[in-house]
Amino acid sequence: MIIGVAFLILGVWQLWMTKRSFTSLKKSGNQNTSSFVMVSLWSSLVMAIIFFALAFNFFTGNIGF
Repeated sequence: MIIGVAFLILGVWQLWMTKRSFTSLKKSGNQNTSSFVMVSLWSSLVMAIIFFALAFNFFTGNIGF
C-alpha cells in the first residue's frame, strides 16, 4: 500500500512537471529550441503513465513479475 502511494505521488509529480515544461515551451520556445525537446516530453509522459500503472497494480494487488 505504501509503495502504491509512492508511485501515485511520483506519477502526479511527473505529470505536473511535464505539463509545466510543455506550457513553458509553448510560451518561450523559438528557433533556438532543441528539436529533441518533444521526445523528452513524450518520454516524460510515458514515465508518468508507467508510474500510474504501477500504483494501480500495487493498490489492487496484481503484482506479477
